[in-house]
Amino acid sequence: MGVLHRVLAGVETVLNLCSAVVLFVLMLYVTAEVLMRYLLNRPLAGHLEATQLMIAPAVFLALSYVQARGGHVGMDILHARLPPRGRHLVDAVTLSVALVAFAVIAWFSWLAAWMAWEMGDVTPTAYFQTWWSKMAVPVGIALLCLRLLMQLGETLHALARADRA
Repeated sequence: MGVLHRVLAGVETVLNLCSAVVLFVLMLYVTAEVLMRYLLNRPLAGHLEATQLMIAPAVFLALSYVQARGGHVGMDILHARLPPRGRHLVDAVTLSVALVAFAVIAWFSWLAAWMAWEMGDVTPTAYFQTWWSKMAVPVGIALLCLRLLMQLGETLHALARADRA
């Protein structure tokens, strides 16, 4: 299990860095657009479409990394008051529901990204290809599903240990 943890953590780190690079490029692009628009009166063509295309990779490529570090928003007011067995049980149910939901999202987003690739989908005014942005969604969510599956296995193992104790 240690090798799988290290490989998954490595892929998460790489995709998180990709997400950070996209955010940095997005920041530079928006800054350049504002400067071009207001200082030179020459706005960048397709700036809204380009920024919209960069949002999906920025968000979805970092999902699994954030999940691995417990960084997603959560409510633990009741969770913290449960005994260990109760916490593990709630965690197992929550992880199972999340895994199923995200697996469905991954599947349908993959179909949408593949369709965009096959038909050569482009944005309406600037004609930017959309497949690369759409592909970030199933890639990021598939990695999140792997992380959730791993966490579910760990939780079920902890639950089994709590039953024995």
